[in-house]
Amino acid sequence: MIVYGRRATLVKTEHLFEPCPNCRTTNSIQLSVLQRYAHVFWIPIFPIGKTGVSVCSNCRQVLKRDQMPATLRMSYDNLKTQAKIPIWHFAGTFLIVLGVIAVVISEKKTAQKVGKLILSPKQNDVFQIKLKDDAYTLYKVKEVKGDTVYFFANKYETSQETGLDDLANKGDTSFDHSTTYGFSKQMLVDMNKKDEIIDIDRK
Repeated sequence: MIVYGRRATLVKTEHLFEPCPNCRTTNSIQLSVLQRYAHVFWIPIFPIGKTGVSVCSNCRQVLKRDQMPATLRMSYDNLKTQAKIPIWHFAGTFLIVLGVIAVVISEKKTAQKVGKLILSPKQNDVFQIKLKDDAYTLYKVKEVKGDTVYFFANKYETSQETGLDDLANKGDTSFDHSTTYGFSKQMLVDMNKKDEIIDIDRK
């Protein structure tokens, strides 16, 4: 369950000397500007505009901007322009950006690793393979003879890339040892160029 919604933070206040439009008491009005923001799991993602009210400390009248008389509305608008958006209202956005950067760096390192290992495969290397129709499975290197790499294929497939870890956790018995498949190193390089090799696990 994803918890999301809107919240607001008080960012600017000001006391006015002018009389309250309701009780006419002077120096009793407090203007408040609140910055609204969207959140997910209570983590601010991005700001979504400002709002605010005036409150009379004497008669307790509360007015929203569209209810304020012209002079009070002008004071509120001036205060609103001075109110700055708190940096922490972008916390979620910063986290998302950092997450994207981390994923990009991780994928780049994985691509470099695969590009290196694919040229010198070894027995028991496990290749994470993307099949047709968005299915995924594992191939385990049985042996390397000259330019040909022979694999045992896993007995199972998964519809999601994240499911490859579950296949790996099934251990060696999940591979079909009765049949081997041979691929030239050039074929493996071509598969990698087509993003059909997700990763290579070398123990």
